[in-house]
Amino acid sequence: MKYLSLILSILLSATLTQAQEAHTHADGTTHAAHGDDSKATDKGNPKPATDHFTVYGQSDKYELTLYYPEITAGTEAHLTLYVADYHTNRPIEKAELKIAALETAAATFEVHPQSPGVYELHATFPENKNYTLSVQVSHPNGADLIGIKDIMVGQKLVAEAAVVPHTHSHGWMWFIGGLALGILAMWFIGQRRNRVLTTLLFLVSAWLSTPNWNPAFAHGDEEYGPKSGGGYGKMVFAPKETQFLFEIETQPILIGDYHSATTMFGTIVPASGGMGAVVAPQNGRITKVQVSVGQTVRAGQVLATLLQNIGTPDQVGIASNNAGLAVQIETAKTRVTATKRELDRIKKIADIAAGRDVQLAEANYNTALSELQTLENSAVGANTSANNRSIALIAPISGTVGAFVLTSGAEVIAGQTLFSITNINKVYVEAQVYDRDVAVVHSGNKFVVTCSSDDHKSAEVRLIAQAQTMNAGNQSQRVLFEMDNPRGEFKIGEFVTLKALDNSTLRQITVPNSALTEINGKTAVFLKHAPEEYELAFVQTGEDDGTRTLILKGITEDEKVVIRGAYEVKMMFLNQ
Repeated sequence: MKYLSLILSILLSATLTQAQEAHTHADGTTHAAHGDDSKATDKGNPKPATDHFTVYGQSDKYELTLYYPEITAGTEAHLTLYVADYHTNRPIEKAELKIAALETAAATFEVHPQSPGVYELHATFPENKNYTLSVQVSHPNGADLIGIKDIMVGQKLVAEAAVVPHTHSHGWMWFIGGLALGILAMWFIGQRRNRVLTTLLFLVSAWLSTPNWNPAFAHGDEEYGPKSGGGYGKMVFAPKETQFLFEIETQPILIGDYHSATTMFGTIVPASGGMGAVVAPQNGRITKVQVSVGQTVRAGQVLATLLQNIGTPDQVGIASNNAGLAVQIETAKTRVTATKRELDRIKKIADIAAGRDVQLAEANYNTALSELQTLENSAVGANTSANNRSIALIAPISGTVGAFVLTSGAEVIAGQTLFSITNINKVYVEAQVYDRDVAVVHSGNKFVVTCSSDDHKSAEVRLIAQAQTMNAGNQSQRVLFEMDNPRGEFKIGEFVTLKALDNSTLRQITVPNSALTEINGKTAVFLKHAPEEYELAFVQTGEDDGTRTLILKGITEDEKVVIRGAYEVKMMFLNQ
């Protein structure tokens, strides 16, 4: 009996302790004891800012978000209007806005552009009441008229209600009281010696000590897509100014043509004429460097000047050549003098001399004079070559100058590489193609290259040469593709992924690869439901073609998905 008394006492003390620590809120829900209800209540429920009012208006072209503080009638108010594209969420820049209040013509609005998509409005409202604004938008994307309702003039901002912390008395006091009460009850029962009453009291105590837990599940049983209530998951509140700052963009989800793809890997290599080198033609000294690293040059542009070195044997040869020319020039001068004298004599007796003799004297003189001029020009050229030893180093192709270490006065040797120039406007992709994928390459499908990092660069490539060599390391075939690279996004030596797209198509939902993110190991996207409201949607993905991914489950057509800035929305989701 004494053991039964101890058990009953413990059960009663546990009942009293639990009854104190469990408490009921005003809404009728019961919670277990905790330290700070305010944190648990607010987490995961994004709310708009409390320092201003926010109203919205939208059409099939534009989306308007209006922030305004407390407004008093008769006082100039400053409002901030955000204008975005309805489908893409891009800021609408340089729009012409005409705004009027439907309730009164006395309220005039001044519009001052602040930044792309952000306009400050100055207005004075005549009386305290609710107003509806008519916003006329003129922009190259199209003109539109949009209404914004419920601008509350005279309304005060309501601060968040303070959270009153729960107070709990000490549980150990209730435990001791319950233990004493149990001992007293068992003493009373022991005096009565009623086994039925003892058993009944034991069962009642055991029933009262049972915890009253009401488990709650955050997402139900669905793994992907909408729940029974139509939601996809936790909401994310993103202020419009933050969306513009992070350049968050959206795109309507549509069912379109999808091409299945075969994945291969490759490396970016220079194209023909895409890389040039300038080497020293002979030994010498750099006298002037006219370019810098990273500078863009054109073909034929002078990069540097080289002063060649001349050895002793070359100098002796030049001197001997000059001496020989000097002798020949003196001989030619003597011949010119002799022929000139003969020509003058013939001309003095021209009236008695034969005409043939006159012509012969003139021909001899002209020949001697021509030989003298030829020798003199040769001497001038030889002296110029000997004295002018500078060589201009020119760019063989147009492109960007690579790294070099040359400076004025540096000595170079013949054959030394002095400059390298790279032009990546057009590059080749050397793909590794295994035997199982050779048929796909030969079938002439469309080929797309994407970078191996997370910035999702992509470009279409053209097959220019089938495999001519094999990779000795993995026995794959080396196939060359050509790719236009006008913005220089792909660099020489970069590893890329090559997708061979199948000619057949599938009509299914796809999203850009940039829209996909990962949360708790699951693939997800963010959907936009309102100007400042996004929602997390877990999706089941299929294959991708390098730029878009097939969505098998989780989202439906006509939603708007975040395609740029998904990481920033994810951070807001995780930090709220």
